[in-house]
Amino acid sequence: MQYSEHTVRAADGTELHVDVWRPDGPPQRVVVVAHGGAEHSGRYAQLAGELVEAGALVFGPDHRGLGRSGGRRGDVVRFEDYADDLLRVMRDQAGRLPEEQRPQHLPWFLFGHSMGGLIALVYLLDHERDLQLRGAIVSSPLLGLAMKVNPLKLAAGKLAARLAPKLALPSGIPADAVSRDAEVVRRYEQDPLRVGVVTAGWFAAMNAAIARVEREASRIRMPCLWYCGTGDRIVDHTAVQRIFAGIEGAAGRDQTLRSFEGYYHELHNEPPALRQPIVEMITGWLATHGG
Repeated sequence: MQYSEHTVRAADGTELHVDVWRPDGPPQRVVVVAHGGAEHSGRYAQLAGELVEAGALVFGPDHRGLGRSGGRRGDVVRFEDYADDLLRVMRDQAGRLPEEQRPQHLPWFLFGHSMGGLIALVYLLDHERDLQLRGAIVSSPLLGLAMKVNPLKLAAGKLAARLAPKLALPSGIPADAVSRDAEVVRRYEQDPLRVGVVTAGWFAAMNAAIARVEREASRIRMPCLWYCGTGDRIVDHTAVQRIFAGIEGAAGRDQTLRSFEGYYHELHNEPPALRQPIVEMITGWLATHGG
């Protein structure tokens, strides 16, 4: 496997860091990773390595305001900005590849986890036809919070979103809720690139994006694999199930949802015996949908 990194300038000039993992030989498919909140694409190195081993070229940006990308920490005006950044990075990466590895000739897929899952869904609503993809995998998509927010804090946050949208607030993500693997939790806690705040404006943008996906998800036409864990203490898996159930004609478009009993938020980072079926599901779905 070969690793490289570079930057892409977003439409507003924000510098976006991009990680790329390549197989030693010609790839059979390309997987674009949209990471979750409070993290960065580098946390997907293990999963990327497994996808590379299965024949994929994998790349993904650090979203604006996170990881090694520029922008105010934990801030975005609209989730559509994340989606626009993602399209820009994908077009840039396509231009760096030989003709035979571009979306017109090789199967490309989108993988989004948590906040990245919500970004992926917004991306499909806005850009499904702008760059040819064979399908999308949506892991623990941020369609509702399992963490209970104090009503006074929630009211204060809504007020701040109107009066002081750049006000930074603690994200409140408990490290031990990401995985049952103690080593994963330890690395998460000690990760110097982890951003532990979001702005009031970000919180309002998240709610607007969730509401939009709930209203418009039936517009997504391409094959999609959604999955979540019922033990998730960060994302409300019942919200994921409810919104997916509202998609009209999902089965006819090869759109499915799988729920995993007791799994925590990062299903791909659970202890080895638990994560192996997840990795096999992901690689199997990619192979089935892209040759």
